[in-house]
Amino acid sequence: MLNKLQNTDASMSNAVVALLVFSALLCYNAQAYPGSAADCCLSTTETLVPRRIAESYTIQTVESGCPIPATVFITKKNRKLCSPPIYDQKNSWVLKLVEFLDNRHAKINGAQ
Repeated sequence: MLNKLQNTDASMSNAVVALLVFSALLCYNAQAYPGSAADCCLSTTETLVPRRIAESYTIQTVESGCPIPATVFITKKNRKLCSPPIYDQKNSWVLKLVEFLDNRHAKINGAQ
């Protein structure tokens, strides 16, 4: 009977240790990725973004944790418009708008 109790105590100790290790791992992962919910486009639209409303852009990649690649145009009203990636040849307007914004930015920085 005493042997059975010792085995139960040993099993209980192992379970407690395993639970503590598992809890510590969960806490570590939660701290390693604080606020990891990325602001990503989940889909894109082929609708042309007018130059007059586009202020800047960012490139969204799968490597950054987003589900799809995209070109994200930021409007003058700070809205984000999810467009196809710049290498999408079917939507060459995206690359042209990116080049336009880059040139405008270079002119502004060159004038200062």
